Amino acid sequence: MKRVAFYTLGCKVNAYDSTYMQSLFEQRGYTVVPFGEEADIVVVNTCTVTAVADKKSRAMIRRGARSGKVIVAGCLAQKSAEALLKMDGVDAVVGTDDRARIVDIAEQLLSGEKHIDATHGLSGCGYEPMRITAPGEKTRGIIKIQEGCNCFCSYCIIPYVRGRSRSRSYDDIVTEAKALAEAGVRELVLTGIHIASYNDNGRGLGDVVLALDAIGPRIRLGSVEPGVLGEAFVQQVASATRFCPHFHLSLQSGSESVLKRMNRPYTPEQYAEFVSMLRRYFDKPAITTDVIAGFPAETEAEHQESLTFVERIGFSRIHVFPYSAREGTKAYHMTPKVPKAVARRRAGELIELGERLERQYIGSLMGTTAEVLFEEESQAYPGLLEGYSERYVRVAACAKSNEMRVVTLREARGTVARGE
Repeated sequence: MKRVAFYTLGCKVNAYDSTYMQSLFEQRGYTVVPFGEEADIVVVNTCTVTAVADKKSRAMIRRGARSGKVIVAGCLAQKSAEALLKMDGVDAVVGTDDRARIVDIAEQLLSGEKHIDATHGLSGCGYEPMRITAPGEKTRGIIKIQEGCNCFCSYCIIPYVRGRSRSRSYDDIVTEAKALAEAGVRELVLTGIHIASYNDNGRGLGDVVLALDAIGPRIRLGSVEPGVLGEAFVQQVASATRFCPHFHLSLQSGSESVLKRMNRPYTPEQYAEFVSMLRRYFDKPAITTDVIAGFPAETEAEHQESLTFVERIGFSRIHVFPYSAREGTKAYHMTPKVPKAVARRRAGELIELGERLERQYIGSLMGTTAEVLFEEESQAYPGLLEGYSERYVRVAACAKSNEMRVVTLREARGTVARGE
């Protein structure tokens, strides 16, 4: 029996794409083995959002080449197919569309063909039909509802490697959600490149949430772009009984002048107004975000504006990234560049602030109840199981794996709460 191994880098969209491609191999009789074991085919699903992601992707490609014939998929493959095919050990590249052909490409490699470039331009592409009936994880099912982005933020390569925004069929999403629920999934995570732009014949993101609310598993949103969704959407999701009050709203900067250079579609005040609206409709919602440190021409004053704004919002968690120049984007040519040492220092200050805010948020939840999906043994509380609450807080308690139950939060060690 033929063997295939996968290694996936990057976001939840990539995780979904890998699960889909893996299912195609299984349908054709392949056995999926752990990455690093001997295999006939090794698929490395790459990321190119930063230079670090490029480096990690190439490192995993080289590792995969020790085990079998390598097919490079994903965003780096879409961006740099020609360069990748010149790498030792790369046998084929598949981009971010037409992945249904991947097993045929694997068969061509096994029959002796070499250096197959299966990428193509994304102009005019519709949504690529995909469906998963078995989750990639035991407890959580990722559902991809949208692909691509029309925003063209000045720092971002993703619209160039994922194409323009296109939405999945509403009915197909519901069908997949039902199948995942029947397979035992306890949480559905809606993901895409820009899910706030979802639109299928007038049905938006809120309509999808309401349709899935009746199926059973709780519902969590992936990253949502601020400045797109309004109060009608908030009212919709607030009426859903299984919706997790967790909103990942990508901020990127708390400085209005930096946001303009980034081509972001909102001001700090508009962002703050949306967060205030969420807090009117939800009790202590988790507001998480991403922030870029050291964007081109960012002054110390602009960095301080970001720090002040982040503290004002009171995020429950932030992910901080030093700016990474991406060739082909508008920001790539912006000057002056912030020295790397300065960007690292600013990132460190944001991370330190984020950690303090996260501890404050968790502390504010003590004595309240949380619905937790328990998944793994806790490192913070040995002997207990740990999982995420509806507000995306790690909670440890006495529980069974894949059990979802309500606990009362009593204390915390670092960023892990203990419930009983």
